[in-house]
Amino acid sequence: MKIEILESSGEVNINSCEFPFDHIYTGTIQDTGDFKIFIKQETLGSVDEYLSSDVNNELGGVLIGNFCQNKEGEKFITIDDHIIAKHTNSSISRLTFTHDTWDYINDKLEKVYPGKIILGWFHSHPGHTVFLSNYDIFIQENFFNMEYMVAYVFDPTIKERGFFYKKGEEIVKSNGHYLYEIINSRSDDIIDPMTKDKIAETVNNIPDLNDVSKNISFFSRIKSFINPILLLFNFLLLLFMIYNYFDLKQKMIVKDELNREINDVKNDNLKLRERLDNFIVENELKKVGMSTDVKEETIKNIKSPVPESNEIKTSENKSGLNDNLKNETKETAIKNSSGEGVKYTVKPGDTLEKISFLFYKSREGIVYIMKKNDIKNKADIKIGQILEIPETSQ
Repeated sequence: MKIEILESSGEVNINSCEFPFDHIYTGTIQDTGDFKIFIKQETLGSVDEYLSSDVNNELGGVLIGNFCQNKEGEKFITIDDHIIAKHTNSSISRLTFTHDTWDYINDKLEKVYPGKIILGWFHSHPGHTVFLSNYDIFIQENFFNMEYMVAYVFDPTIKERGFFYKKGEEIVKSNGHYLYEIINSRSDDIIDPMTKDKIAETVNNIPDLNDVSKNISFFSRIKSFINPILLLFNFLLLLFMIYNYFDLKQKMIVKDELNREINDVKNDNLKLRERLDNFIVENELKKVGMSTDVKEETIKNIKSPVPESNEIKTSENKSGLNDNLKNETKETAIKNSSGEGVKYTVKPGDTLEKISFLFYKSREGIVYIMKKNDIKNKADIKIGQILEIPETSQ
């Protein structure tokens, strides 16, 4: 709480009077050493109501009443009214009494409360609980430093209140205060006993405001303790979520890299398989030992018309093939009776590439063989399967 008081004035008037007859103490254990503060119940309610009207800015004013001394020489104050501080500059943590503020207070004190004096000041601590900040203490010691002047602080958010006064060289918080009601403006008037009992009964039925404020203050302290824990928990949860996000992102990157490597391996395997197939075909052709002319002659004989007796005419003298070549040709190239093409029985180690090179001297025959035999995949041939070898013109 920051407050600036630019100007103040006032005169000390000590009245000789006794304690209000209908007072009741409210607060903690009553300390006989405490400075006795009597405040009219209606005044206290009016001050609290004004300080509760704005919880976004600090409000304040001055307390009006009398500085008294009884027959035993004990000094005390009776607060019976207040003047709100108008024309101030305020925020949630700052309240400034300007020259206009003090002009208004002094003018109203003179016109409305003649004979009364300023007994101290009051201000709100919305959401800050009840205490005097270092700056509040500075204000109290330098601008409200008379022995009878007090400071009243009220937190409208938790309904906590407290009075502060100067005790020796220190400013301390009072253990409690006294509530009272004034029947007439003159304290020496005769009061009806029945009326006095009703007043006392009414005051006694008022809940102890300090007890209520203590309970609220207790829960407020628990809340102030829990809030940092919740804030820390939320922060740790946020860090955990950020860590999981980057960890998942890194795993996705690794997964993509693995998928690319797998695809590269698949492509390399396809290339190796193709090279292996070509190597097998070339190796098989070397094993057969056919020259280019012999292979051409063999394919020409396979494609030439054959008699309907299902026998293959070959000219041993013309082809010059050895007995192994004749047996191979008889075993693998047998035409059907309709003369539609050559039938070939798949042997171990055969592939479509090998068969294509055998009959067409190139890989182009793979398409003809697959189309003729309704083969969807080059690898879908089995040992013992009979394939029809079409002519390229078909």
